[in-house]
This record gives sequence, C-alpha cells and structure tokens, in this order.
Amino acid sequence: MLFNVSQLLRQEVGASRRYDLEPEGNVSSGHVELIRMPGGVLVRCHAVAGIEAACSRCLTPFGYEETVEFEEIFAQQVDPVTGRRLETEPDAFLIDTNHTIDITEAVRQYSEMAAEMQPLCRPDCPGICPVCGADMSIAPCQCDRTPIDPRWQALVALKRKTNG
Repeated sequence: MLFNVSQLLRQEVGASRRYDLEPEGNVSSGHVELIRMPGGVLVRCHAVAGIEAACSRCLTPFGYEETVEFEEIFAQQVDPVTGRRLETEPDAFLIDTNHTIDITEAVRQYSEMAAEMQPLCRPDCPGICPVCGADMSIAPCQCDRTPIDPRWQALVALKRKTNG
C-alpha cells in the first residue's frame, strides 16, 4: 500500500488526494485520503482488514473482518524542493526519502488494536470441557460438571479421599 506523494509535497497546505484501496495483504477494501500538512502528509484511512484469531473458548483458529480507521501524520524526511534532510520524531510514521508513503505498518498496528479481546469462532461456541479437555463443539463429553454447593465441599473431599 504505497503512495507516491512527491507532487503533493510540492503543493500548498490543504491540497489532497483520494485513492481506493485494492485487495492487498490482509486488506480487502477501503479508501485513503492524503492531505498536505506543514512538515508532512495527513493520512486518513478507512479499510476492511482480515484478522486471524483463535477462539477464546475452544482455541480453534479462524478469521474475521474488522473495519480499521485511522488518521496519522506521516512526517517528511527530505524537502522535495531542496533535497535537504529534515528533523523527525523517532516514533513518527515517515515518508521515505523517495517521497513514498507505505501505510502497511499503520494498517497492521490499527488492525491489532481493532481485534477483539476474546474472539469467538461463533456466538454459541460451547468451548472445551474444564474436566477432560474435550472440544464440546465436536462432541459432548460425559463429565459431571454440575455445580456443588460450596458448603458441602468438605464432605465431597472426604468422600473422594475414602473412595479414592
């Protein structure tokens, strides 16, 4: 997802360009607006990105799409008119020395932030049995998982000790 901004950097502040995103990497669609700012280019991105995840209940790998939106300023490293090197912040997104913006890393970072904290492969995923570890979406297990009244825990432990 590269954009040549050499002509945009030669224009006045406020000049803009708009591009549609083609499917590339984990991005399936979207659009980008590039706006000339003092010292760089403001990138406004709206993209639909595919995210790979593991179900938080059954640990099955799956993928889903998430909308990613961000606005970031990409700082100039070189003045396009004079060729002089410019000072930049160490953590800033940068326009490379050939006046090209690569938004791949920004999309990756914002995709990570947009990812669900506890993704589910499906809303009714039963998960893994806490007793035997069987995947209950494949087949139900025969474990007894009925909750025990905490007031009877001492007697249950005693019963297991005498039977075991």
